[in-house]
Order: sequence, then C-alpha cells, then structure tokens
Amino acid sequence: MSFFDRKKKDNDNNYSDLNNSSYQTPQQPDQNNFDPSQGQFNNDPNMGMGTQFTPNNQDFNNNNNNNYYFGPQEPQNQAPIQPGQPENEDWEYTEQNLQNTLDQSADLKSQLRSQLLADRSYCNHILRTVGSDQIDERRQATDRINDINDSLKEWFGTDEMANEIYLDPNASYFVFTDDLAANPDSDTTAMWQQMTMTLAERGLLANAISVTYNDQIDATWMNYQDAGFVDGNAYLLNMYNELQGRNLNVSVTPAEIPFDADYRVQHVTDKVDKILDANDKLVMEVSRDSNHQLQIIRHYKDDQVLSRDIFDVNGVISATQFYDHRNANKVVRENFYRQDGTLVLIKSYTGDEPYIQLFSEGNVLISIFDSDEDLIVWWLKNQALKQGVSTVFVSIGSDFYKKLLSLRDSNIEVIPIVMKQSENADRISKLIDGTDKVSAVIAGTDQVNTYLNKNAKNKMDITTLKEIETPIYKEQE
Repeated sequence: MSFFDRKKKDNDNNYSDLNNSSYQTPQQPDQNNFDPSQGQFNNDPNMGMGTQFTPNNQDFNNNNNNNYYFGPQEPQNQAPIQPGQPENEDWEYTEQNLQNTLDQSADLKSQLRSQLLADRSYCNHILRTVGSDQIDERRQATDRINDINDSLKEWFGTDEMANEIYLDPNASYFVFTDDLAANPDSDTTAMWQQMTMTLAERGLLANAISVTYNDQIDATWMNYQDAGFVDGNAYLLNMYNELQGRNLNVSVTPAEIPFDADYRVQHVTDKVDKILDANDKLVMEVSRDSNHQLQIIRHYKDDQVLSRDIFDVNGVISATQFYDHRNANKVVRENFYRQDGTLVLIKSYTGDEPYIQLFSEGNVLISIFDSDEDLIVWWLKNQALKQGVSTVFVSIGSDFYKKLLSLRDSNIEVIPIVMKQSENADRISKLIDGTDKVSAVIAGTDQVNTYLNKNAKNKMDITTLKEIETPIYKEQE
C-alpha cells in the first residue's frame, strides 16, 4: 500500500465518499416538523418519541422504520448551512489535508536527498581508502554510487550535487604541515582554528603531523594549544621525534662536554663559552639556552669549524652536522641519533653515498632513500599511520603535496586543503581537470567551494571550513 493509499484509508473513517453507494446520504428534514426547542426531527406528527440516537448531545427521531443514519457528523462549531449551500461541504478540511500531505512529501524529499548524498559520500570514502587490489569492495561501492545517482535523477532531475566529505568517527584525522612555525602568520592560525572547529563540530580531533627537524617543536605545539589554535586534547606527530624515540618517556642522561686537562675555558657571554687548548687554539665553542641547558657544541681545527653537535631539550645529543673542509658554510653530512645514542639516520649531501640511510637500533641498515619525500612516505605508511584508519589533510601548497598523494595506494585517505583559489594556480588546475584524481577537497571559503564545484571535471566531495568569528576591536587613539 503506497503512502497516498494509506492516507486515503485513514481519511475514509472521517469523510464520506459521495460516489460510494455503501454510504447513506441523510434526508433533508421537514422544516414543518422540526422542533427547535427539542432539537428533534419528527416527520410523523401522529407518532410519539421513537428510538433515539444522540450524537453530540442532539436527539434525532426517524420514521424510516428505525433505519438510522450513522454517516459523517457535522463538525462542531461549523457555521450553519445556508439555504442553497451543498451539505457535507468539507473542502476546507480536504484542502488542509492535501497541504499537509504536500508538506510531508517535501520533507520526505529533503530527507531522501540528504540520505542519498550521505550514502554516496560514504561510498566515495570507500573508494578513497581501499587499495586498488580490493576489486570487490571497489566494484560494490561503484555499483551503489550508480544506483544512488539514478535515484537522484529520478527524484531531483540531476545527480550533479556536491557531497560533504564523509568523516568516519572511527578514523584518526591529521593535518599535515611541513613544519610548525613558532610565530605563525594570521593565515596559518586561521587554517588551524577552522580545521579544529570543523572537526570538533563532528566530535572529532584535528591532530597534526610535521616532518621537519625542530628541537623546539613540542614547546611550539603547547603554545598552539594555549593560544586556542588547536584542541587541547589533540596531539602532534613529528617524524624526527618518532624516529629518534623522544616520545618513549625513557630516562636519559644529559651529555657532558669533552674536556682535556690542558683545556681552558674562555667566557664570551652568559650563554657562550670557548674552549681553548694548551696553545690557545680554539677547540670548541659551547652554546647554552636561556635555562643554561647545553644546546650546541661547535668543533674546530685551525680555527675552522669541523662539525656541530645539536642537543635536544633533555640535553641529549640529537644530531651532528659535518662541514666541508673547503667551505665552512656547507654541510656535507648529518647524523641523527636516538635517545640512547645509537645512530638512526644519515643524510649525505654529496654524490659519494646515498642521500638518506636509515638504521635499526642495532645499527643495521634498514633502507635508503633518494629524497626527503620518499622517507616521509615510508615513515607515514610503515610507522606513523600503520595502525587503524587514517585521513591526512594537506595544504595544496605543501612541498610534499604531490608525493603524499601516493599514500592513497596504501589505504590512507589524503584530502587537499584549498584555502584560496588565487594561490597555487598550477596545482589547482590539475586538481579540477582531474589529473591528480582527487575526489575530496577541503575548501577554505564558500567562494572556493563554488569555484571547485563549478569548474571540476570530475565529481568531488567538498566540505567548507567553518568561519571564524572575527572580534571587533576598538581603535586605540
């Protein structure tokens, strides 16, 4: 039984069908035999009161062999029927019932549209996250999208509607950043705030991933939290922190300055000391931070810098940079260490050895990489995002944007962020012409959303970031 059949069946209990012979039409009363004081019809003055039927506290006496009429009753408070007016005129109620049905139909269509788009968004999410070798899953999602598009065309005349991006409540969400600036500009802080608010609206956290060596990055992240740029419960993954084991909360012993009996100390400033040998030749230059924590040791020979040791916030050696003996401003090699002092990474800037070498805790070579991008993708795929379902949001202007798109082959969802359509024109062109095969985008504004939706050759799910309420400051005189 259709929705409209059900509505008709319900209405049959309240309204008579004049074309249905099973309903009796009430006879018009004889005005001469109507007793207004008794509220009765008496068509036979010679008969007394017969059997009575009392709807709405009114008495009716019918002389038609006691065949009483049980048809529709006149609604209370309805205006009296005027001479010449058709009786049982319930068109006002029929009209209202029709309007209610139309309203309900519009609500159902709106609900259907939302459900179809949500389902299509989920299917697109499946296509972005499953591997290319998962043929059955991809086929099922594609078939379902085709069915959804058919329904959209049938009910709304088109399937050209942009979905919101499906966000899986069981997934982890990360905003990728090359580095975390200690003093971010207004555009950067706005992006972090908008991403945080957009995900928070859905009960999700916007965590962060950074891939640049930065010994102060943990303190910077805390500053972002204190300033409200990011959620206080969100966390940061930094590639070097993870590779070097700084987040393992193991006890460490601060390094000591190597000191020979013939050396002497020359104080330069409150934060800098020079170490001289017995011949007053410069051997080392020691720098400390504002808390007098060991920060950098530069090693010299014949007044020329040989290398530079960098210490982390715990005073443990973190990296060593080696300089070209012909050019003191050129770094030719960098060694990175774990908290226990073992070598984890070598980066070489000469053609004599591989660019990047990765070592195990037992100093066994694990892998070599030809670029920073290759190392980053390896780390994300094999360590950082190895567990669970993950989605990475990355600015289309990132140095690593193109390389990160390859993570999609590893069941990791990668979604570009386009804050302004006037920037990164070449990459946006490849986005909308389908070269990068991107099917989901975060738009910084409604204008960007409209531009992408209008110009993209392939269908994309687009979510616009929430706007920040800009406070109004009184100008200082």
